[in-house]
Amino acid sequence: MFGKSQELRLLNQINRKADAIMAAQDDVNAAAATLVSVGNTLTTVTSDLTAAVSKIQAEIAALQQANPAVDTTALNAAVAAVAAPLAALQGADTAVSGL
Repeated sequence: MFGKSQELRLLNQINRKADAIMAAQDDVNAAAATLVSVGNTLTTVTSDLTAAVSKIQAEIAALQQANPAVDTTALNAAVAAVAAPLAALQGADTAVSGL
């Protein structure tokens, strides 16, 4: 059987360990909330960029139709160059959402 002082020491140890566990859980909860926020931001940015690319492509097409002599090769290349970073951003979004 334990003496009173030994019981108090054991209870204090249990309390310290419980406090450490609760602090760690708070850190995990904060990290999870941050990841959700990052995922939401990535989704929004990806969606906005996809919409912007579509609008720019439509404007280029309208420009070509209205002015067939205008060379839009550089504009088309610039818009096409957004595809790779956009795909990487979509991949990051998927990865964060999967966590």
